[in-house]
Amino acid sequence: MIVRGELNDDHFQVPSPDLAKILYRIREDRLKEIEEIKHKINQYEKKKRAEEAFYQSLSPVRKFFASRPPSHHQAVEYIVHVKERIKLIDVLKKQCRELDDVLELIEADPGHKEVVLSTALLEGVNRYRKWGDLS
Repeated sequence: MIVRGELNDDHFQVPSPDLAKILYRIREDRLKEIEEIKHKINQYEKKKRAEEAFYQSLSPVRKFFASRPPSHHQAVEYIVHVKERIKLIDVLKKQCRELDDVLELIEADPGHKEVVLSTALLEGVNRYRKWGDLS
């Protein structure tokens, strides 16, 4: 099966069963990465809840002397730790959907001659091809 990139003329030949194994591996890696990112977001939110609970448990005098970051610092911190990671999760989910579409095409028509992949997925396929680890 010929694998082509969507933006360039880069193409190469890979047997269909090997391509399917590579794509399944890439999909598993993307799903694992999504779970790791979700775990990091949950850890951050748990830490923030604990900090807020501690602050609320302080007496009014101690609250007055407790140093809390300004709200705009907290907003930037939230963007870095949560929003950007959620955007990354959306990108990874989009790649998983694309992988599912290509795998469906390969399974439905094993005699299909050509597959077009996005640049990110093409790089992943190239990496797995170079490693040669398909077991």
